[in-house]
Amino acid sequence: MNRVPGWLTTIPIAHRGLHDVSRGVPENSLPAFWAAARAGYPIELDVRLLRDGEVVVMHDRDLDRVTHASGPVSAMDTSALRAVVLKGVASSGDARLGDARVPLLRDVLDLIAGSTPLLIEIKNEGSARAIEPAVAAVLDSYAGPYAVQSFNPETVAWWRDHQPAAARGLLAGDFRSESIDEGTRERLRNLESAAACAPDFIGYDIRLLPFEPVTRLRASGHPVLGWTARSLDDARRAREHCDNVIFEGFDAAALRSRA
Repeated sequence: MNRVPGWLTTIPIAHRGLHDVSRGVPENSLPAFWAAARAGYPIELDVRLLRDGEVVVMHDRDLDRVTHASGPVSAMDTSALRAVVLKGVASSGDARLGDARVPLLRDVLDLIAGSTPLLIEIKNEGSARAIEPAVAAVLDSYAGPYAVQSFNPETVAWWRDHQPAAARGLLAGDFRSESIDEGTRERLRNLESAAACAPDFIGYDIRLLPFEPVTRLRASGHPVLGWTARSLDDARRAREHCDNVIFEGFDAAALRSRA
């Protein structure tokens, strides 16, 4: 597991940045990422593919929850996306942050510029095909620290085959929100694809820990990230069974003492 960088297991990771809508800082926004960088936290973010092949930072399949637009992210192109406004944004007065704009991955790289590590979750509900090389192309000239992760074993396998120097993680949970058959759900939940796709680390839903397949992989040398801790108590309980946590909604400074 020598590709796993130290920051991945020692510093709590800010889930979609340090976001707080009550302060006008929405998730997966440049202000949220800048706040995390200033506080010294690595950043977890989600990426999807636009219709024109650009890589956008967005968790959901659709725009509706976090923006004032609607419809699938995959139907947008870059020019249309630039007109989409995030919900709950307050102006920071800093022109670099683009405040209300939905960022592209390249926007985040330009802003962060290696100042804090990035944990990039590749959202791909289909076969490994287009988004993986698109993400790799954007990252090709980036000199800052990063790792990638995905719920899709095919995506993790693509990274193993095409970008073997980058740390890659396999994510899993109960998959109850996914429209898949029960057999596939159980195989994913039990991390049965780990042997085939060869992740360097595992990311697992803290609500399901401890869980024997996760414990076994951790014992075999795969660090485990727990997602998502939403209180200090959650994080402390989770860290009994994993090496680090992805957090949101609270001050994680107290967790640094274990680093």
